[in-house]
Amino acid sequence: MSDARFRLYMALSLDGMIADADGGVDWLNRWDDVDFGTKRFTAEIDTLIMGRTTYDQVRGFGAWPYAGKRVAVLTSRPLGPAPKGVEGTSDLPGLVAELREDGARVWIVGGAATAAACIAVGAVDTVELFLMPVLLGQGCRCLPRTARRCPWRCVRPGRGRTGWSG
Repeated sequence: MSDARFRLYMALSLDGMIADADGGVDWLNRWDDVDFGTKRFTAEIDTLIMGRTTYDQVRGFGAWPYAGKRVAVLTSRPLGPAPKGVEGTSDLPGLVAELREDGARVWIVGGAATAAACIAVGAVDTVELFLMPVLLGQGCRCLPRTARRCPWRCVRPGRGRTGWSG
């Protein structure tokens, strides 16, 4: 049995948004000095599956924050020059099978489309959310609207982060 673990890990507003109406995440800046355990979390993962929009946004922030990690960007377009360890793919099922076989510890990074794609192929083992005390009103949803029920069970409530497993 594989030790692979796929974790959807993100901060969201009280109204379920991960970015504002313009796609910005600067609303999170007021908590830059708060330790939510993100450094510990990133030390636990070796691979990221990232949506293309998120990849393009992170590239615009300056220095690449995921040096030393494998990053698979879900895209059908060429990435152009990319940091070491970054690859583009449109074969999510193949990637997930490979990562499960390798026992990878995976962080799923991106918005509702990335989450929906990973949920659809059974590549979300846990959902870990930081609920931030702000209402954005409009923006990019955390999770997709779905036609089917996806039951989860709470495994770690409180202390700013709550985790669910499927």
